[in-house]
Amino acid sequence: MLLLTESLAYLTAATHGLDEEAESLKATFDPEKETVPEIDPDAKLLQPPPPIMPLDTNWPLLTVTKGYFEGSIAPKGKGGQLAVDPAVENAGADGWGEDAELLLDEEGFTDAAEGFGEEGTGRGGEEGGGWDVEEDLDLPPELDIGGGIPGGAEEGFFVSPSKGNSPAQVWCNNSQLPVDHLVAGSFETAARLLHDQVGVVNFAPYKSLFLQAFARGRSVYQALPCLPAMYGYPQRNWKEAGSKSGVPAVGLKLNDLIQRLQHCYQLTTAGKFEEAVERFRIILLSIPLLVVDNKQEIAEAQQLISICREYILGLSMETERKKLPKDTLEQQKRICEMAAYFTHCSLQPVHMILVLRTAVNLFFKLKNFKTAATFAGRLLELGPKPDVGQQTRKILSACEKTPIDAHHLNYDMHNPFDICAASYKPIYRGKPVEKCPLSGTCYSPEFKGQTCRVTTVSEIGKDVIGLRISTLQFR
Repeated sequence: MLLLTESLAYLTAATHGLDEEAESLKATFDPEKETVPEIDPDAKLLQPPPPIMPLDTNWPLLTVTKGYFEGSIAPKGKGGQLAVDPAVENAGADGWGEDAELLLDEEGFTDAAEGFGEEGTGRGGEEGGGWDVEEDLDLPPELDIGGGIPGGAEEGFFVSPSKGNSPAQVWCNNSQLPVDHLVAGSFETAARLLHDQVGVVNFAPYKSLFLQAFARGRSVYQALPCLPAMYGYPQRNWKEAGSKSGVPAVGLKLNDLIQRLQHCYQLTTAGKFEEAVERFRIILLSIPLLVVDNKQEIAEAQQLISICREYILGLSMETERKKLPKDTLEQQKRICEMAAYFTHCSLQPVHMILVLRTAVNLFFKLKNFKTAATFAGRLLELGPKPDVGQQTRKILSACEKTPIDAHHLNYDMHNPFDICAASYKPIYRGKPVEKCPLSGTCYSPEFKGQTCRVTTVSEIGKDVIGLRISTLQFR
């Protein structure tokens, strides 16, 4: 390793023209053991080319100008002007006073009182208030410097403006509607409002609705080529909003949900119950994210909640009924009970006809003719198709011949009741009941605190403010 270092040092010195160093290094080689390396005659010293733009500035530092005092005491010329003029050797007694002269006694000491005042420090004295500085000076008011800013505000001192609120923050400040906070991107405050107003505790089903609302909160446009895109914030009160009173534009309207309701009806008629339940639930969860302007639309939104609740409850119960086995009598009785409960859901006439036909057939097979005759009478009142009406009249005639029920069921058509959406059992009038704060679905008290089966998002029995979809509800 040492030999390699010496050889490299010799080649470097010989190549770069350092003859003396090269000869001294060459003398260290042992001719018997080492070989003097050969020098390449074409070797050149590689140096980087001079920069086209030399870095002779202080970038990226800021340019700092010298102040008045720095400029006045800066050296000028070869000798500078910081030194005292040597011609001035003796100071005048009038200017400096007697303190410039030190009077010593015969022993080489002086009086401490004369040097530093009565409380000064002399020979062996202690520290005290020897500096007799007059601080209470009466200065004229025109010498006062205002604000602590160098030169005063009138000298052109720059003060950066304070940061203002973004349109999204203004929307949150001006509204208590959850959807306005969603459009602004404030998901946390929107979730808090939904929790306080309709008792939402499970926000997983709301994820897609939250993102859809936020996606329509800004419009993007290009100002000039090669520049970043700019954003616009649409507002529903843009005529009188100003800079501090704006609220976001409405994206989801009540009529849009009503149009979706027609598609859900079609799925129900086609017997696609699971898909219909999913679509009804999306409409139900979207209602708290509406913005309406009058009391009529508020009432229509409440009615839409009731429709979605009844269909979700009924179709879910019908789906569970079809999954039950039919092996034993108790299982058949349970199937008939759930079919009877379904007839008490508020459905459209075209769907109620289908529900009543199912109930009539099941009860007739169970030989509960009295109850089957009641369902048949309700079916005929709805005006079914001629073939359905003819079949129903035949069943009604057969039931009237033997107007009895062969089996006792947990079903009393004459006593009003609500259906528990968790157990699918009746809660008769006068019994304790807990309700979902969003959909109004009824439950037995044992299910209080659990998540609603209809909405899948709200807490059963939670005390809340109530649905808020209009500014009229805050007045």
